[in-house]
Amino acid sequence: MSVLVRLWHVLPQPLRYGLARALERHRPLYRWVMFYRADAVDALEGRSHLPPAALRYRVGASPHASEFTASGKTCAHDLQAALTSVGRDLASFTRILDIGCGCGRTLVHMRHLAPRARWDGTDIDVKAIEWCARHLTFAAFTLSRELPPVDYPADTFDLIYAVSVFTHLDEDHQFRWLEELCRVARPGATVVLTLHSAKDGQEFRFEQSYERGLFPPWYQNAYHSESYVRERFGRYFAVLSYLPKGLHAQQDVVVLEKRRATS
Repeated sequence: MSVLVRLWHVLPQPLRYGLARALERHRPLYRWVMFYRADAVDALEGRSHLPPAALRYRVGASPHASEFTASGKTCAHDLQAALTSVGRDLASFTRILDIGCGCGRTLVHMRHLAPRARWDGTDIDVKAIEWCARHLTFAAFTLSRELPPVDYPADTFDLIYAVSVFTHLDEDHQFRWLEELCRVARPGATVVLTLHSAKDGQEFRFEQSYERGLFPPWYQNAYHSESYVRERFGRYFAVLSYLPKGLHAQQDVVVLEKRRATS
């Protein structure tokens, strides 16, 4: 274990607490200390197969390996349950896209639930995509941009899911991405999205309150009501189901279907 980590553990608890509170007021330094410590523990305990702590933090607000792994498993099983609720068998899909895949937190566990599928992942995070491309060789990865298009042909995927992506987009971004997901989904394809639930009778709320310096300025916090989703998302897809707190008992899950062309 590194010298810094050893020193941290021998400090009296009140001093450690005081230092942690002081560091929290300087978020970049605080994050660096957290990442350094978590990476040192990973090296000691032989977790070289996991992405670095900084990448884990970007997808789950925690650098800890155990939380990253447990959260990914829970997300995968909750997505499977959402599909089952509308009569879809995850194992039956053949071409699946994880949009906003980050460093593969959910993807690595989804893979085992649909072992015959061809997997793709895309994200705006350059470092996360580079890590995935080097280490998650069962899937193909592309770097996406703030706004569409993505580098996939039309009618490519029979399942698309996005975990905690539409939770951070304003209305302009979300509508453009819904249109793009509709383009790359096959007719009859299933799309699963997770959302923060709006409160106090609001249909949609967008807050400029996400952690500064970690994500682009346009990537903040969005909140949706079920009625808003059914009406506005329903312009792009058929809404099959809306599951309050269906993901990790925290985020709502909406299951959509791309309408088939009518003659």
